[in-house]
Amino acid sequence: MPPISLFSQSLFALPLMDAIPVAAQAGYTAIELACTAPHFDLETAQREPERVAEHIRQYDLTVSALSLFSRFTEADTIEEQIAAAETYIRLAPLFDTSIVKIAPGPPGSVEATNAHWILFQQALDHLIPLAEEVGVRLACETHMRQLTDTLTSTQRLLEMADSDTLGLTVDFSNMMFARENMEDVFAALSPRMYNTHVKNGLIDAGGDWCFLPLDTGWTDYTEVCRLLKSSDYGGYITVECLGTDARNQPVETVQRDLGILKQYLS
Repeated sequence: MPPISLFSQSLFALPLMDAIPVAAQAGYTAIELACTAPHFDLETAQREPERVAEHIRQYDLTVSALSLFSRFTEADTIEEQIAAAETYIRLAPLFDTSIVKIAPGPPGSVEATNAHWILFQQALDHLIPLAEEVGVRLACETHMRQLTDTLTSTQRLLEMADSDTLGLTVDFSNMMFARENMEDVFAALSPRMYNTHVKNGLIDAGGDWCFLPLDTGWTDYTEVCRLLKSSDYGGYITVECLGTDARNQPVETVQRDLGILKQYLS
C-alpha cells in the first residue's frame, strides 16, 4: 500500500501542536504541513521550526511535504512571496522532507493574462535554483481558480522549466472540478507527479464547491487508485478534508476518510 499522509489543513479546527498527535492517533504515519496560519505560518517557521519538527518526530510522523499557500501572480507582493518560499525551502531538510508544495496563485487559467504567467515564471526562476541547491523538489498544485486549474494550463506550467526539480502536486478532485478525464490526467502528468491530494465533492448549482466524504462526489477513487497502481508513482497519497464536517468533527472526519482510502487501495 502506498504511504498515506494527512494534510494538516484538514485539522485547522485545532492548533498545530494539537493537530500533530491527532493525526498520529487517527492512524496516519505522515503529515503534510500547512505553511499558513493557524498552523506552520511564516512567523512560526522563523521563530521555532525546531520545536515543531521535534513535536512531529515525537509522534513518529514523517513530513510528506511542506505545503505553501503561495500567490506568485500579484506584482505588489511577489517579492514577499518569493522570500517566504525561500524560507520554507531552506527549512525542508530540518523536517526530513524532499517536497515543497507550492501554488501558483489566482486567477484561474481562463481569466489569466500573460502578465500573471510572467510573474509566476519570475518566481520559478528564483526558486528552482535554490531548491536544486537544497535538494528538494517543488510540487506545484493543480488548484481550483488558479493558473493550474486545468490539464492544459498545468502542462503549460511544466513547459516553463527545463528541470525535473519542478513537478506537481496533483489534486484529483480539482481536476474533476475542471471536468478533465482522469486517464488523460495520468497520461500527461504522472511523470512529473511528486505529490498527490485526495478529497471529494461537487460543484453545486450556484457554482460553489461542496466537499463531501471521500467516497461521495465527482471523483471516482476506484479509477484513481487503479491508475495509481498502474503508474510509477511512489510518493504519498495525502488526504485533504475541507467540508463542514472537518470543521465540526475534525478527528472523526480524518479517521473516516483514511478508512475509506484504505478500502480503495486494498
